[in-house]
Amino acid sequence: MSDSQDTSTTPGLRKGALGAVGAAVISMAFMGPATSVFFNTPLAAGAAGYALPLAILLAMIVCLLVASVIASFARKLPTAGFAYTFNTHGFGRHGGFASGWLLLLAYGMVGPMLLSAIGSFTSAFLKDQFSWNVPWWIFTILFGAVVWGISGLGVSQSAKTALIFLVLELGVLLALFAIIFGKGGADGITLAPFNPGSSPDGIGGLGKGMLWGILMFIGFESAGTLGEEARSAKRAIPIALFTAVLAIGLFYVLSGYAAAIGFGDTAALRDDAEPWTTLMNKFWGVGWLLALTVLNSQFANLISGVTAQVRVVFAMGREGLLPRLLGRVGARQVPQAALAGYMLFSLAAALIGGAWIKPMGMYSFAGTIVGVAMVIVYISISIALIRYYRREHPSEFSLLKHGVVPVAAALLLLMPIYGQLVPLPTGPNRVALVLIVAWMVVGLAYLAWIVRSRPALLDAMGRVWAEDEDSVAGSSSTISSDSSSSSISRSGR
Repeated sequence: MSDSQDTSTTPGLRKGALGAVGAAVISMAFMGPATSVFFNTPLAAGAAGYALPLAILLAMIVCLLVASVIASFARKLPTAGFAYTFNTHGFGRHGGFASGWLLLLAYGMVGPMLLSAIGSFTSAFLKDQFSWNVPWWIFTILFGAVVWGISGLGVSQSAKTALIFLVLELGVLLALFAIIFGKGGADGITLAPFNPGSSPDGIGGLGKGMLWGILMFIGFESAGTLGEEARSAKRAIPIALFTAVLAIGLFYVLSGYAAAIGFGDTAALRDDAEPWTTLMNKFWGVGWLLALTVLNSQFANLISGVTAQVRVVFAMGREGLLPRLLGRVGARQVPQAALAGYMLFSLAAALIGGAWIKPMGMYSFAGTIVGVAMVIVYISISIALIRYYRREHPSEFSLLKHGVVPVAAALLLLMPIYGQLVPLPTGPNRVALVLIVAWMVVGLAYLAWIVRSRPALLDAMGRVWAEDEDSVAGSSSTISSDSSSSSISRSGR
């Protein structure tokens, strides 16, 4: 994961800055394992009850399908643009722009979401442990400055930092799981939590539990934004995707099983608002360690989330769909302007949102936007993969890999959408859904203006930066004249 791989003066991201391991680490840290387990377990358990680990296992299978879709794209299109570039080649330029615009919102809210939470958690922890009353917003600003500084050192430094914190958070929770199993849980070790009949609300409850399980995985796809910086990207990115889903997915399933065994009772598990605090105090007796672990997870999640979003902003700035200043690189071949713009936005949104609905209210508000928007993105790229391989690589089209898998992924992903919309949330979370719609209306209006006033911008969409096994060889691609066409003409740079 060295940053010294490429000293080329060609403006662009640093080629070969990290390998498959580094890309996998960023994806896994972005998933925020400890944060996801802490916040999503009570929601998933409230629906699936004692069958919690089965619901998470089903969610992992869905995410493996999505990982297969992204990997199939990444083998052909290693790029920082992720869904923006993938859907440009699958649906044409209009569809690509819409996807990129939605992805911009989804990843854009990760920073405000986590900066709000980490400031609030740090303030609460110091108050509980030492009776120090330090306002949450001070810690939000401090953590924002630290993450900004680390991210400015390059993607490999971000990966190294994320790895350290990832190992710490996984280590603490795995130790807790081992203690729960070692003590036989509440009523002994049993496989009953993997029986669908253990869900008190039947298949419906299992499906809703699966919804929250899928939301735990959001972030694994961020490896898809590292295609221009990974060594042998066409091989490294698919490896990183599957590694992230399998490794953290099994961790999530184990966490669900530990929670079910630790409580040994569906009613107790469903009714506990903070099940992991209860389990930590019951089996280990060091509740403060859990709070530190969650803070650690949020920090690693924040670093990885910033890394992914900055690459999307950079890709769209480079192609003129955002201010071109955002598409330039600075010191260490890092997109410093995109980084600065995103960090300033994240800090402002976190502080304003925290003042509006309190920090954890902002966490929920931004999390709703991230969850709904990313599931829509997953569905769109699943459909786009079918069109892309049928039109651009018909000789390589596989009915299973490029047909059945993406269709299954898209259909199963309708469950989280249903779960978010039925019943409609109230208060700020309903505002979050309205904001997604308003954002897309603005984006489509912007696209209409581009088509009418600056059509040349569309010619740049879908640019691909290809890499071979031993060296970087640039290539550019242009999409044909309308949004319904995805024919690509390639010429060497």
